[in-house]
Amino acid sequence: MTIRSGTEGGVVLAVGLRPEILALLKARLEPDVVVRGLAGLPPEVDDAATGRPPVAAISLEPDGPGALRAIARLAGLGTRVVALASTKDADAILKAMRAGADEFALLGEPAAIAAAIRAQLRPATGSSGGSVVTVFAAKGGAGATTIAVNLAATLQRRGRACIVDLDLNLGDVLAFLDVTGSYSIRDVTSNVARLDRQLLESSLPRHRCGLHVLSQTHRLEEGALDGAAIAELLAFLRREYDWVVVDGVRTFDEIPLAALDASDRILLVATQEIPAVRNARRCVEIFRKLGYADGRVQLLINRHQGRARVPDDAIAETIRLPIAARLCNDFAATSEAIHRGQLIAEAMPRSPLVRDLEALGPLVGAEAPLGQQAPSMLKRFFSSRTVPHGAQ
Repeated sequence: MTIRSGTEGGVVLAVGLRPEILALLKARLEPDVVVRGLAGLPPEVDDAATGRPPVAAISLEPDGPGALRAIARLAGLGTRVVALASTKDADAILKAMRAGADEFALLGEPAAIAAAIRAQLRPATGSSGGSVVTVFAAKGGAGATTIAVNLAATLQRRGRACIVDLDLNLGDVLAFLDVTGSYSIRDVTSNVARLDRQLLESSLPRHRCGLHVLSQTHRLEEGALDGAAIAELLAFLRREYDWVVVDGVRTFDEIPLAALDASDRILLVATQEIPAVRNARRCVEIFRKLGYADGRVQLLINRHQGRARVPDDAIAETIRLPIAARLCNDFAATSEAIHRGQLIAEAMPRSPLVRDLEALGPLVGAEAPLGQQAPSMLKRFFSSRTVPHGAQ
């Protein structure tokens, strides 16, 4: 049995866990998964010391530098690594991810560790199922949400699509789509083990175009989520949908990092403004430190104007990434769509922005549907299925 073929099982190496936590972890994973515990880091992390496990959970404490070396060595051998620490320290998480860790969990939470391990035992990102596309704004107000929902609509026309709003505090996908949802991200993550396609489709709100929406609800008492839960959620959704579009990712904290790691494509959205260009350059630097290949990160310039003060060549040179797509500046169309709770193709079907948004499909690997080359505006109006989420 090979772990990356799609079934759970095999041997998991657990390094540096307290005996009581190790016992709880074994209780949650065995007999499906054999957990091999090591009290401390082996002198040399190699095949003889570890047996090259498919997944390893390694504590960053007390020997942080040694743990990072072990993570790098195991990752180089093809092991998927869950880094562990007692607190959610952003710097420690980033260092672990740079070393090659695939996930992060807290040492005192065996349930979260078990969930992270099971997520890593499943197929690697992009190996099977649908594709995950994350739209990442280089700066607030860049229009990432408008792009995300209209891209999701374009992809829905090519297959089954779902949009996930990971802005768990102030996300507004439901409002912009003019749909009401009672089944939240928390509900899905709590019931992943028993959900199937039929139950999922009957639970998630759906836009009139057919696009499924997964977001926080309007209930303020929603519980906290962590990176392991988000990784498991996206792994589940990619098995159920051809396309999963993620919005609401704006930082490099635990949950955004989990979404970025799970993404086949990251669309970095910037505008022709100096602060946005500078932020985009910083984002690209972080993406590269995290090991994301440039082909995985695509630069989009939103509200593009031909006579902007910052020309395209200067933007590409500063950000150190070629411009993959330009979306025209049609403030009237975007505002009207948001005000109505409609797709731009519905609210303003003659806007050139509709054409630019349609062109994003091939950018994420989605070719135009057969027999639909150069569709008319009328056909776009009735076949598009998403709504702008978030101000452009």
